[in-house]
Amino acid sequence: MADVIIVGRPNVGKSTLFNRLVRRRQSIVHDLPGVTRDMVEGSTSWRGKNFTVADTGGVLERGDQIGESIKTQVRRALSTARVIVFLVDGREGITAGDLYLAELLYPHKDRVLVGVNKIDSPKLEDRIYEFYSLGFEKVHPLSAQHGKGVAELLDEVVKYIPEEREEVKLEGVRIAFVGRPNVGKSSLVNALLKEERLIVSPIPGTTRDTIEVPFSFEGKDFILVDTAGMRRRTRVEYGVEFFSVGRTIRAIERADILCLVVDLGEGVVDQDRRIAGLIERRYKGCVIVGNKRDLIKAKDKEIKEYLKREFYFLDYAPIAITSAIKGEGVEDILRMSTLVWEDYNKQHKTSFINRAIEKVIEEKHPPSYKGKEVKVYYAFQEGVTPPTIVVFTNDPKLWREDYKRFFERRLREYLGLRHSPIKLILRGREEG
Repeated sequence: MADVIIVGRPNVGKSTLFNRLVRRRQSIVHDLPGVTRDMVEGSTSWRGKNFTVADTGGVLERGDQIGESIKTQVRRALSTARVIVFLVDGREGITAGDLYLAELLYPHKDRVLVGVNKIDSPKLEDRIYEFYSLGFEKVHPLSAQHGKGVAELLDEVVKYIPEEREEVKLEGVRIAFVGRPNVGKSSLVNALLKEERLIVSPIPGTTRDTIEVPFSFEGKDFILVDTAGMRRRTRVEYGVEFFSVGRTIRAIERADILCLVVDLGEGVVDQDRRIAGLIERRYKGCVIVGNKRDLIKAKDKEIKEYLKREFYFLDYAPIAITSAIKGEGVEDILRMSTLVWEDYNKQHKTSFINRAIEKVIEEKHPPSYKGKEVKVYYAFQEGVTPPTIVVFTNDPKLWREDYKRFFERRLREYLGLRHSPIKLILRGREEG
């Protein structure tokens, strides 16, 4: 858990303060109350001390299922945090919601700093005095949006942080769970962690931020990344969901491996194929996860054959069949991700690559184009993640797309890359 957690009712500026503390726009900020739901964590430093900070969802006295889950999450975090920043709205004054939270925080009062936010002019500074009535000794005026008073707040925060702590860095294979809304991405992460770390609800779009959780399994380190569900672009209005999808795209770019989660109860739909196409075009390692196994009666073999047909262009991706709600098959995701990661990082000698290419061409020579014969001179591996093969040829334009697909598939097989895509780069001889 984080060293510092920011708590408060909805729309008091918690995400704005969090972004300022971690010095980047990590948490989504929007005028709509209740944008943040899951805890978003980041690392920062001040006065030579390194520590972690968590942004939490807005706490309400009474809420729906999501609101109650947020409250449970915050309660759990309170017991482990070194410092609790209780953020209130200085312009609005004390509300019933603030009084409810103050009662919740009072058992931890020795670690609570009250941040009176939105005090962005000297005229408003007198408003902070009423907040002493909440029962906490340390009250700090600030403006998270403009940065006023934040340094003074941090000076107080670091008094609670031990000396000589190393900078906290997340390390491990980064696995991002992607897919449509409500296919079970958060439930799968919770099933792997064996705790309700992420908020789960039958309401589509519950997850809005990308959430990163470090995790170890069978001696290997992973970073599990939960992402917002991706709907078709034409159905995404500008606002919270627009920014959520943008962050999911960035999570895809940053991920080492993507777990494409499909709802077996609904079957594969066009949006699943679009997301799969996004993965293919970025040459990402992938595990296809058929979730909600408990909703259908088909055999695992039949399910895998079905998913292979639907995602034929991701033929290198292993398939895990899971039921997040029952915890079945979820560890297969990590074992398969390990296999993908190993292939994704394989480096081959130039001589081995050229022998493999000779075998592919012997099996099926590139067809001539407009009377011109395709010639292949030599090849080498330029890099990994993905394995990138550069092939020198007389004219890249002569290569037909259908033959390129055949060439890539067979080359992968000869190179022993069962679970990884390859990136094929064709260069004319003069480019060498």
